[in-house]
Amino acid sequence: MNRSIQLLIALLITVGLSMSAQGQSTINDHPGFVDFSALSGFAGAEPTVQISLKTPLLNMVTNLLKQEDEQAASFVSKLLRVNVNVFESSDVDINEIASSMAVLADELDAQGWERVVRVREDENHVDIYFRLSDDADLIYGIAIMAAEESETVLVNIVGDISVEDLGALARKFDIDELSEIDIDVEIDQ
Repeated sequence: MNRSIQLLIALLITVGLSMSAQGQSTINDHPGFVDFSALSGFAGAEPTVQISLKTPLLNMVTNLLKQEDEQAASFVSKLLRVNVNVFESSDVDINEIASSMAVLADELDAQGWERVVRVREDENHVDIYFRLSDDADLIYGIAIMAAEESETVLVNIVGDISVEDLGALARKFDIDELSEIDIDVEIDQ
């Protein structure tokens, strides 16, 4: 291979890695991002379901949806990342997960996330949080932590989502839990 082609390939790889690293640090710095790796109790456990939708794929989904449903396409276009991990509870220590979920929930509270759902019932532990903009016009992130007897589910949706978009999505896909959530939050002045 000639030297100039080698240099061009090296340059493209360097630029690609640089852009990838910039994108990674950007999403980790977004106010709606939650790092679930801090949860203990998953040592050696592989998720049975793992979904990671990043901006390029979300853009493709947006373009596909535009033909069928403009509201859903508008919603998806505002997403930057969707992460879903499902663990079988037989593979993890449910009590340790619930305990570390409580620690992470306290951290989210301290960072200004709004808890919209909390369930503590038998072996079921569920927390759903929204990270709202200062004026509560946008939802920067949604974090769902659900640990129950059969499985543990961790979801983080990152973007700049309007409350209207969330309501439209809930109605479109018949997600009663989202349409019933009241996002009327008082802002401390």
